[in-house]
Amino acid sequence: MFWFTTEANSDTNLKAVPGLHTSGPQMLAWAFFVSTVLLYHAVHTINSLSHRFGNQRYETGDDSRNNFWLALLTLGEGWHNNHHHYPASTKQGFYWWEVDVSYYILKAMSWVGLVWDLKSPPPHIRDRVARLDPEPPLVGESFR
Repeated sequence: MFWFTTEANSDTNLKAVPGLHTSGPQMLAWAFFVSTVLLYHAVHTINSLSHRFGNQRYETGDDSRNNFWLALLTLGEGWHNNHHHYPASTKQGFYWWEVDVSYYILKAMSWVGLVWDLKSPPPHIRDRVARLDPEPPLVGESFR
């Protein structure tokens, strides 16, 4: 038998987990199912709304756009036009004012050796601006 199937481990000891007062199935529902549904919604939001709302810094041959609010909501994935311009980059926010929490987490993980070989866009790729008629920038964006 496994340790979690024994009779001694069948009940949750609420004194050992103060303030939690929940069960295993509740934790499974919230930690796995609800978070997975939210993740899928965020991914599909980026794939639809980032092709409709925002600014195009780079001419990529598609409708991808950068959107500050979606970037905040999805931890950096809202810099979708940047991603389409240079998909090899780990960094979706190319400039310091483009908040990219996913990249910050990956960078911290690289400091302790959990990930490595993070790629940033080279300056000549990042600074290439091909849009002749840029739309007004959103909060946090800038055009040259």
